[in-house]
Amino acid sequence: MSFFASLFKQSQPNIINRPKTILDAVTYAAGLVSNSDAIDPILDDVRGITAKLQPGEVPSEEDTQALINTYLQIEQYLVTKEAIRAFAKEDLRIRLDPPLLTIITRYETQQ
Repeated sequence: MSFFASLFKQSQPNIINRPKTILDAVTYAAGLVSNSDAIDPILDDVRGITAKLQPGEVPSEEDTQALINTYLQIEQYLVTKEAIRAFAKEDLRIRLDPPLLTIITRYETQQ
């Protein structure tokens, strides 16, 4: 493949660096937002949860649900309000680890 052809080739998600935990997914999605002030209030729950976690400790079921909800809010922001880049829900979700995607999808359908 020529150099110029490689510039226009659709990028594939990096399987090695896929977010595997819900906290990783929230961090990943928040990093895609061009104006972090726009989602700052959404991240308050995340700050509270991470402040009380000890190193190596996993979030409780209640905290996990709050993190999933936060991810979904950031995802919604990226899909509908992000000013710099256009995102599709499917493009964001294909980057998630499959077991994590299953958990998020299951939570979303129960709401």
